[in-house]
Amino acid sequence: MDTTVTLPEIVPASYVDAHEVVQELDPSTREAVMAVIADGGRPTPPLVCHPGEALEGVEGSLLTLEGEEVGEIGGVGPEAGYYRLRRPDGSTRFVISAPERFSQPERGWGWAVQLYAARSRDSWGIGDFGDLATIARSAAHAGAGSVLISPVHAAAPVPAQQSSPYSPASRQWLQLLHIAIDDVPGAAEVDLADLAKRGRALNAERRIYRDSVWELKRSALQRIWDATKDRLPVEHDVFVGAGGRDLHLFSVWCVLAEKFGTAHWRGWPEQYRTPAGAEAFAAEHADRVAFYSWAQWVADVQLAAACTAGATIVADIAVGFDSSSADAWVHQSMVSFDYEVGCPPDRHNLDGQKWGLPAINPAALVAADFDLFIGMVRSALRHAGALRIDHVMQLWRLYWVPLGGHPAGGAYVHYPTDALLAILRLEAGRTGAWVVGEDMGTVAAGVRESMASDGMLGYRAALRLPVDQFPEGVMGASSTHDQATVAGTLTGSDMEDLRRIGKSANFEQLEGVRRELAAAAGVDPDAPIGPAEVEKAVIAQYTRLAACKARVVLASLDDAGAVAERPNMPGTVTEWPNWCLSLPRPVEDILTEPLAVHLAEVMDARRH
Repeated sequence: MDTTVTLPEIVPASYVDAHEVVQELDPSTREAVMAVIADGGRPTPPLVCHPGEALEGVEGSLLTLEGEEVGEIGGVGPEAGYYRLRRPDGSTRFVISAPERFSQPERGWGWAVQLYAARSRDSWGIGDFGDLATIARSAAHAGAGSVLISPVHAAAPVPAQQSSPYSPASRQWLQLLHIAIDDVPGAAEVDLADLAKRGRALNAERRIYRDSVWELKRSALQRIWDATKDRLPVEHDVFVGAGGRDLHLFSVWCVLAEKFGTAHWRGWPEQYRTPAGAEAFAAEHADRVAFYSWAQWVADVQLAAACTAGATIVADIAVGFDSSSADAWVHQSMVSFDYEVGCPPDRHNLDGQKWGLPAINPAALVAADFDLFIGMVRSALRHAGALRIDHVMQLWRLYWVPLGGHPAGGAYVHYPTDALLAILRLEAGRTGAWVVGEDMGTVAAGVRESMASDGMLGYRAALRLPVDQFPEGVMGASSTHDQATVAGTLTGSDMEDLRRIGKSANFEQLEGVRRELAAAAGVDPDAPIGPAEVEKAVIAQYTRLAACKARVVLASLDDAGAVAERPNMPGTVTEWPNWCLSLPRPVEDILTEPLAVHLAEVMDARRH
């Protein structure tokens, strides 16, 4: 966001949709959105540079964010980091000095995993960080360089658990449902046999019941906490100290949500609707606040172990957070609750989409020196070796839909792209992480060119683009979590599911994809399709992917397990069990079955 950028430029009057048609905004919608952004003020934009870059007309003293003077800026970009520039007139400006490019992964392959679905025999009804460590070790043994996981962002600790990993309570903290109870420090000192029996019994059904899982895991964590809280290791104290105010406020929010039984904080008693108003409550419930901070430490330790177990873990960052979330509660001055982000109608989602995530005011984000964004990225890279950014357009623009409105009636709002990209390069550069941006759907002109210039990989799926058209600088996959699996495509069950729930789709196109896949596999699309035909299609699909130009190619564990159902059906709420279906067999079995072994051999050939 430059000082020369005006509100009409932040909210353009029109946009080009996925069909290359210019769509004009409703004037009243545009005016309302611009008024919201104006409420965020007109903050001074940051100075974005890279180390050693010549800076013309930039004068003043550099300070650390703590106020310590570094020296005169000297006309060149300082070493990588965040600073404040104190200008001759006494005003200050936020400075982001970042490397010019992201690190690059070697050519290779990996697994794509919906972690919640990847249950082992030891799981308590949901995939956990212990299961992730198993997958990472198996992946490395098979030659895979990476494992992309679904977001592991935090959820609210309430009886009605959020199913979608893309609608988190916080993007800075972790999902406690993924804690492997047996691996919690101190678990061996407590009798958990009754809870463990009930937890493992949940594995008998494919449906994941997060409410039941949370009830059991919370009880187990409580028993361990009661037994060990008076003798916690120094590592715990260091973690809590480093988490500082951010961790404290998140833990306070968790206790409030638990007390009132709901994450809908705008319905709490008025004094608790802001962090400032909850200070006395936090003091009165200090033990419970400490419990949730400890639980975050436990989750962090387990994720760290999984990230060092084998293949590089690629963390997935959601496009936003739930309106009834801790992040919204803490940062509510940045959020417009009268809008939700989504996307306009396109070829694959004929009705468009609304994601139920409130819009972040770009002006307010700048005014806060991007602390919300920096905290999110830094947290994601604390242990993971790479990032996937869902809907990477969030760095350029987001589609705001008035609450309760139709997706076609929204407006694109532009964000301070240069600063956001610089923050990503800086944080990733500190750990050597590489970054992937999911750039499918409606992508604005120049976005992919900017990604390539910075060294950010794009993302391609074979169900949207033939694999022989994949460029080199991307992560490639057969499909995404929102698309049909190989088995669902070949058998036609995915089209049957769409029709059954009344979902709009281009069925002629989908049938064409099915027949093309059958031809590649040497399968008669009009004959009965059984497990043998599905296996042929899986191997044929991934043989093509393995040979493509993409830098990194992913094999889905859903396809390795011949799963027919999509993890998520966009645009549905109750019509489909979104994010609630586990793999049909324990993950340790699927990884050693002939189909997965053959698939891994096919994929690993690309390294040689």
